[in-house]
Amino acid sequence: MADVKILIEGYARKIEKGWIASSTTCLVTTKNKKIITDPGCNREKLLAALNKERLLTADIDYVFLSHQHPDHILLAGIFEKARFITFDTNLMYNNDILTEFDKHELGKEIEIIETPGHVLEHISLIVNTSLGKIAIVGDVIFFLENEYQIFDLHQKDHSQAKGMNMKTLIESRKKLLEAADYIIPGHGKMFKVEK
Repeated sequence: MADVKILIEGYARKIEKGWIASSTTCLVTTKNKKIITDPGCNREKLLAALNKERLLTADIDYVFLSHQHPDHILLAGIFEKARFITFDTNLMYNNDILTEFDKHELGKEIEIIETPGHVLEHISLIVNTSLGKIAIVGDVIFFLENEYQIFDLHQKDHSQAKGMNMKTLIESRKKLLEAADYIIPGHGKMFKVEK
């Protein structure tokens, strides 16, 4: 089984002409891989979190990028030896080599699934752990900093991202809720799925 550790709990707060935001970043560890999910855009927090785990950027084998928003992907390039699993037509980047990836590219205990709606190209992870199945969902589900965190299937997507489609987003949320025991949102605290 894999292990999931939240390195940085994502945050998002609206300000007068924009946002203060960086995504939730997780470390997923398997028998032979170290995977970072959505490394975000706060360099100081990311490097401190890696240091706390006694990891160097060169220790990371894969970086998983759920979608194209800078608050999720800006720091991806600091992982100099990693391969990148991306939302970009489901391509994996190994330096300048682009190849398609299988849904179990990261191991049999991790499934990569398409979860459009927040934006057209968006992917999530379902990770089989000793705690149960944990879904790392990018911005399919996210909460604002001061928002009371109770999940609602029809919860508004606060970002108003280009290409956002609420009907498709709800279908992606349903798929994740059926597959997972726990959800790690793109911004906010992990929560248990009530079944």
